[in-house]
Amino acid sequence: MKKLLLLFAACLMVIGCEKDVIGEGYPEMEGFYTESCGLPEVTIDSVKLFSTKVNDYTTEYPESKEHSLYPKIQANIKSASLRITITADTTWAGTTTIHF
Repeated sequence: MKKLLLLFAACLMVIGCEKDVIGEGYPEMEGFYTESCGLPEVTIDSVKLFSTKVNDYTTEYPESKEHSLYPKIQANIKSASLRITITADTTWAGTTTIHF
């Protein structure tokens, strides 16, 4: 009985470790992360296309969401998606004060 419990415990440890290895086994995630770091410099349309590309990949490979870079990629997408653009008309004469 003791041997059976030890064998069962060993199997559980192997299964638990395998999930960690699987989560880091997607080299594409490193490329996505590198690309996501440059998102603030591209247009919002490019951010949306990148987000779709990552979403399509993680839909095809759901375990890739376990990769340690996945939350950072998502944070970079979110950060790049929240933008405010202010354009000033320089031909407008006079002073304008805007309070936020």
